[in-house]
Amino acid sequence: MIRRSISIVVVVGLGLGLAACGKDSSKTGSSNGATSGSSGTVASKLIMGGSAEFKTRANGLPGLKKNYGVVFGKYTVTDTGGPVTVGALVNGQIDAADIFSTDPSIKKYGFVSLKDPKNNFAAQNITPLVTKSKATPGVEAVLNAVSAKLSQQALVDMVSQAITDKEDPAAVAKAFLAKNPINMPGKASGVSLSVGSSNFPESVVLGNLYSQALASAGAKVTDKFNIGSREKYYPALKAGSINMFPEYNGALASYLDNSTSASSTAEVMAALKKALPSSIVALTPAQAQDNDSVMVTKATAQKYHLVSIADLAKKG
Repeated sequence: MIRRSISIVVVVGLGLGLAACGKDSSKTGSSNGATSGSSGTVASKLIMGGSAEFKTRANGLPGLKKNYGVVFGKYTVTDTGGPVTVGALVNGQIDAADIFSTDPSIKKYGFVSLKDPKNNFAAQNITPLVTKSKATPGVEAVLNAVSAKLSQQALVDMVSQAITDKEDPAAVAKAFLAKNPINMPGKASGVSLSVGSSNFPESVVLGNLYSQALASAGAKVTDKFNIGSREKYYPALKAGSINMFPEYNGALASYLDNSTSASSTAEVMAALKKALPSSIVALTPAQAQDNDSVMVTKATAQKYHLVSIADLAKKG
């Protein structure tokens, strides 16, 4: 899984290339990165779009074929779940797409995320990491309470507010906590800690969410947001200059051990806890995730009766 930031620079150039395919490109004999679909299945009638990496990585096209028997009629290289992919799906130039599960385009365009019961895509639950020396029972209780209220829809809504509506991440977090109060006054009193985030809107919102909850519970909090990539913030967390960070359990588990095959939330958490140094504690993961998802429009879902990725392998 690749964490990303929103960019529109590539839309015009690549969009022209996609436009050449047209809405009926699935009926032609060629495509960018075409595959040969399993004859007669729903997927064989459809064009899938996504990054070049998705064509070859284990949980991309190979994983969909291995785990579900899904082989698309064609594959068109767009971008990594960004504006080119979204635009192609909206305009009918592709029929399905690899889009991250909290992308604001899902709410804006009413995309349908197909269920992944076989966990082709590893779990990416929001998981608070805390320096062990700061992980008092009170701090853990506050952070776990926030995670317990963090549903998938809540995360999607907050990301949409921060990106689409351009609201301040701190204000978005404050509004969420006002609607979902933690009510643990004094629970984290006497603890001083720093809270970090990466440099994309979703991570900054999450950093604010946990930071504000800790402050409301009496902790003395220093915010260190917009740090950058995992290569920058993880060493800081390991060294103790950052004491709390909202992570994605699957991505971090893979970062620490690239040989892991953990997939479900339980498997990923077990792998993560095994890979983490003793100085860092991984707390209870939230229900909310931000992982790869196979997205289709409502019209496509209704036409082919799609609910799960497995439905793409049915005769259609």
